[in-house]
Amino acid sequence: MKTAIRRILLPVDPSVFAAAATDTACFIAKAHRAQVTGVAVLDSDEIRASLVPTIGPYYPMMVEEVQKKIQHAEQTLRECLARCTATCEAAGVEHRVAEYDGIPAEKLLSSAIFYDLIVTGLETSFHFETRGARRESLQHLLDRTATPVLAVPPTGLSKIERVFVAFDGSAPAARALHDFMALATAFQPEIVLVSAGIPEEQSDFLLGNAELLLRAHGFSRVVCHSDEAPVEDVFDGLLGATGEDADLVVLGIHSGNFLKKLFVGSFAKKLMERGDMPLFLSH
Repeated sequence: MKTAIRRILLPVDPSVFAAAATDTACFIAKAHRAQVTGVAVLDSDEIRASLVPTIGPYYPMMVEEVQKKIQHAEQTLRECLARCTATCEAAGVEHRVAEYDGIPAEKLLSSAIFYDLIVTGLETSFHFETRGARRESLQHLLDRTATPVLAVPPTGLSKIERVFVAFDGSAPAARALHDFMALATAFQPEIVLVSAGIPEEQSDFLLGNAELLLRAHGFSRVVCHSDEAPVEDVFDGLLGATGEDADLVVLGIHSGNFLKKLFVGSFAKKLMERGDMPLFLSH
């Protein structure tokens, strides 16, 4: 098992979610003495496709307009990277920045394999130049990445003291638990293992052994909670209306078609849409 986080990938864009993710990445990096890499991706092809017709009398004029938009997008992303640098420097965190051209999700996925953790917002604005304020879902990043993702709301994540871990004994849930231990080792939070929609005998076996694993790795504050009710109902009761009872929720998600294969149906998607709870997500 990994024992610490050393490299953090931080996608940046001009949104409050990205600003919160930057603060969160610095918070995690300070605890683990990790390096943060801020990455900005310019999708110049989408900018061109949104403006330039294949043929016609306005083609030369639109080519000029495309260049203006690309230059504006480049300047915006440089400002994003500058803010990332300033935040990391203020926090005393080792950091670097990089800028790429291409499809954001693809560029980030190709980079992610070299990192221990991705920190991002629950929403992203990678295509700000062509789609305005309409933000993209986190799902584009989650479908294929093997690197765990810490996704935060606009308020970010500034403490990890109490964590809910959804655990059903599946391979994704097991990987999420192992990946989370690498993150949690620097914080030693209270960990609430939650089993839902599973018969009591099976739940006792799963949670009991998961607790033994956590305690073997030095986590002394472990609580087990089981309920045969649907997972959505169980977590609605545990999190409450504001989610103040937990700093973070840990979920395992299934590879493949992310929209159709989620941990216990659409539960992960529901939490992402809720938008006020930091989520640690792992395949």
